[in-house]
Amino acid sequence: MTREQFFETLEVNGIDKNIVSFDDSIKEGHGIRQNYHRWETFIRERGQEYNVIGYPSESDALIALSEQLIGIYGKK
Repeated sequence: MTREQFFETLEVNGIDKNIVSFDDSIKEGHGIRQNYHRWETFIRERGQEYNVIGYPSESDALIALSEQLIGIYGKK
């Protein structure tokens, strides 16, 4: 999955793309970043990171994050 496909998936499911930050370690909410040789998804709240999960590629991380966001915020 590319970033463009990721944003399209969010839009189709009625999810605001601004709840996700890329490579931003300060912004609160859902995030995705490259950390050494892997990609990580996480949730940042009040300066703390939670649910940090590593993936071998950006595509894998985007797929997992899109599924997670659809499960939480997607159209019912």
